[in-house]
Amino acid sequence: MELFCFASKNLTNIWAGIGAQMWAVNETSSKDMKGRITKSKRMKVGAAGLLYCNEIHSFTTPFLVYLEPDPDSEVTDIWPEKWRLPFKIHPLGTPARRVHSNEAKSQWPLLKDIGPGGVSAAMNITGTTVFVPIEVSTDDWSLILSSLATPNPSIMSDLMQANY
Repeated sequence: MELFCFASKNLTNIWAGIGAQMWAVNETSSKDMKGRITKSKRMKVGAAGLLYCNEIHSFTTPFLVYLEPDPDSEVTDIWPEKWRLPFKIHPLGTPARRVHSNEAKSQWPLLKDIGPGGVSAAMNITGTTVFVPIEVSTDDWSLILSSLATPNPSIMSDLMQANY
């Protein structure tokens, strides 16, 4: 299955996005934004996602996409900066649950034996790989959920029965 990973500079921005049930990416040059818009079309409703906090080097808050990125919208009322390509998410946890990157490397098979780019390259959370998913097994996704999702019996039941 595909997993879309997004980085944030701090937990404050993650809490704001989770509260708004929305995520977006920072605005870059016109050329880079064209590339991001093209890549964002790959992320469909139902896609799985995961947030990463650069400030504390930790993964947090898995989510499901429930409204695809909007190439024409800007968000100016959630984060201090202007953000683009907003998309609605259904958070499966809260930023209070976190797994440090070192812990993830030792516990998550998808991060064992990662190359020189480290966690950022392995999870496609650099600026040039925004909206480029990584391929993970359903076992990897299940492990991420067990590490970070907030137990909610109805949601967890739906996730376990979902066919990815």
